[in-house]
Amino acid sequence: MKLCKKIATITTVLIVGFSASAGLYITPVIADSTTNQVPAQNNTNQGDTSQNNSNQTNAADTSDNENNGETDEDNIDNSNSKGPTDTKNPNGSDNNDQQDQNKNKKPKQIVTGYAMMTKVAGNKNYSVWKDVKAGKVTQKVADGINFQYSHIQSDQLIETKKRRYWRIYVNGRKVGYVNENYFARNQIAVPKTVSLVRNDYYEFFTRDAISYATNYMGTVISNDQVKVSRETISCANPKTYNVKYTYGSAKATVKVTIRKSTLEGMADADVTNSFPAQPGTNEHQAWKTHYGSSLNYVSPTEYSPETESHTLSSGNLTLKTKFYQPVLLSVKDPSDDNINRVGHIPEGVTVSQGWAYTSLLSHTYLTSGHIVGYDLNKLTNPYNAQHLLDMPQKDFNNYVKNIKVSPYIPIGHGQAMGASDKYIYVLNNDNTLKDTTDSEELVQIRKSDLQINKIWTLKTWVGDQNNSRYFHNGVMMNDYEMYTVYHDKKNNCYEYWQLNRTGDNWYPKLVGKTDGNFVNNNSPVQGFTYDPVHKNFYLAFNDLIFKIGRDGTLKDHYSFDTGREIEGISVNGGKLYVNLAQRAELLVSMKID
Repeated sequence: MKLCKKIATITTVLIVGFSASAGLYITPVIADSTTNQVPAQNNTNQGDTSQNNSNQTNAADTSDNENNGETDEDNIDNSNSKGPTDTKNPNGSDNNDQQDQNKNKKPKQIVTGYAMMTKVAGNKNYSVWKDVKAGKVTQKVADGINFQYSHIQSDQLIETKKRRYWRIYVNGRKVGYVNENYFARNQIAVPKTVSLVRNDYYEFFTRDAISYATNYMGTVISNDQVKVSRETISCANPKTYNVKYTYGSAKATVKVTIRKSTLEGMADADVTNSFPAQPGTNEHQAWKTHYGSSLNYVSPTEYSPETESHTLSSGNLTLKTKFYQPVLLSVKDPSDDNINRVGHIPEGVTVSQGWAYTSLLSHTYLTSGHIVGYDLNKLTNPYNAQHLLDMPQKDFNNYVKNIKVSPYIPIGHGQAMGASDKYIYVLNNDNTLKDTTDSEELVQIRKSDLQINKIWTLKTWVGDQNNSRYFHNGVMMNDYEMYTVYHDKKNNCYEYWQLNRTGDNWYPKLVGKTDGNFVNNNSPVQGFTYDPVHKNFYLAFNDLIFKIGRDGTLKDHYSFDTGREIEGISVNGGKLYVNLAQRAELLVSMKID
């Protein structure tokens, strides 16, 4: 036993000695991605603005260099450089002090592991390297600017003598290491203004205005950790507030205004109740749970790429496969949180200027998620997006430039979407609410970076608050016009509303009404859009689609018997786009009439 202990001790000494001579030090750390993730090396600079300012200065000084943000310092091998030949201390002491200094010499690199976290890319270009070994970066694999609008995650930090490098995953794929200065650090992204409709029964939750907040490492932190000067704002009386947001050294301010009008959002009860309903139907059978899927999709954790397109026909409507979407745009991690996870549940879609924008939730009970945009002008192959993890790195670098992923933002249930030339719109609603006096948030999102640009709240009350319309489905046609649909279960009909914006005020107008429930089991609407050319609404229930005139006239219906849920529909360029779930598959029609 003593001999074994002695051998074990000698072996341990040899291993430690080898690690020290190699200049490597590995420290595993488990950290919650929603908390302040401090490295194990007693780095207490989280709130140190001097370090943050220094890092920002370095980024500005080096970002224009040939290596895109890197200097050559980490690439130089100094192992053969000659030091002073006289090691004698000028004060007359021996070499013991020099030996002590060598023992305390900083290793060439320190590796720290983390739980998976989400990062935000900044505006400067930095090289992404394949690896960092012995304090030196090796082999450039990408330009970081290509990933500016991608979903970026990290789980490892390597600190060299001069730099801090993070291992990054882009849209779920491991890519390499990038300088920490690449990230947007100590930032809170919020819109300049929020405009709220007067409502005695509603309070605005101010953290809904946050697109993201990052710490000193560029890691996205939970919005709950951001300090706000006001948690909520009552919408009872007109007033303006400057709401301040702070986290560490990061600061931001949003101007929040409760609008003055007492008539906004009010619909005349007599006009609404006397509006003629067009004949409808209750006859169509809709299943309660889906029973189908694409060929190679088994579950959210078990699937493989699809290799065949579909052609679905019903009556005079034919849909063909346009684009299969990735199930996830994040690292597969069963322990991940909602900030980290992009997917797997598609809820809505809008098509604009050749881009398809989908809303994704990680759980159906959430009202926050991600908007993902695909440039179908460039991504013309219907299958390639399924191969982000296995396509060649060079192809990946070019491909993801045509995909944008929003931060984790409020999007409601995701089935009320639309677009204008510059913006995407989502109605941040709660699909579990029915008859409520709550206002609804209309979130305007920039197409350029998929961050929140502005928020309005709106309401539709028929006569008074006791007869409210809370919309689960809607479509924005432009920056000033929106259509919504409301299922009036008391009167057994569907209503179609137009909301028009004047200034910041939104005014509702009932434009159509259809008797009946369309389906015989009260299945919810899962897709709603409007064709402005032919003045037709389209409603989707599971795999059923109904075409309805603007006044509520039922014109046609289509049944596709796929067993897959329709999760959003959109009209663009005279064509109908339909997004199916289980695996997300966008289909497009020929010209509609």
